[in-house]
Amino acid sequence: MISKAGKANTNQGANSKYGARNAKFIAELKLKHGSPIRTTNEFLAGTLLIIIACVGMPTAMSAESVITGSLGPSGPPLTYPIDDVHIRLTRHPGNAAFPVQRVNLSGSGSATLERDGKIMPFTYQVKNLLALMNEFYRIRFFDMPDDYANRYSVFLKDEGTVETSALHMLDAGGMRICFTAARYEKCVNYGDEGPSELEDIARQIFSAADILVSK
Repeated sequence: MISKAGKANTNQGANSKYGARNAKFIAELKLKHGSPIRTTNEFLAGTLLIIIACVGMPTAMSAESVITGSLGPSGPPLTYPIDDVHIRLTRHPGNAAFPVQRVNLSGSGSATLERDGKIMPFTYQVKNLLALMNEFYRIRFFDMPDDYANRYSVFLKDEGTVETSALHMLDAGGMRICFTAARYEKCVNYGDEGPSELEDIARQIFSAADILVSK
């Protein structure tokens, strides 16, 4: 039998060892690239690494295998050319006085940022797009409802019947994120009460795009 104290020490030792590996990795990254990271591609790579680092690494690795077909009955194909991938983010301010903002990413490594009515191109490494795609898989983007913008509620009528009502704020701001691969497309619309993990990713992409186009 292993005592609870023994288990706690074992877990603390494992956490300390994992923290030491992370510290060593970060130190080596700084020595290799310098601090701060300055180049365009390295900045986007760093942004995506931050997304992944916030998630954490699993304590145990499972076996992986290559599968074919599609991810569920309505999911994306499991094999497709990287050049067929397109990710589009569109932020609607909800006020006609403010312009729509868009970021378009392609599997070829080219991208555009639309802001204040201007379309500005930039490039990035394709491996960074793969990291972003893996984040979509991690948060189960392809299983999300297509629309979070509607707000549903129920009420009870006099005869004892429960009815459902839907409220959609036409003047509210929102985000639309679409993933396209070959003939497959998945889009998610959400407003202020949308999935926080998806919004965190969207904010980091827009922030990175703002800096990349200014390089």
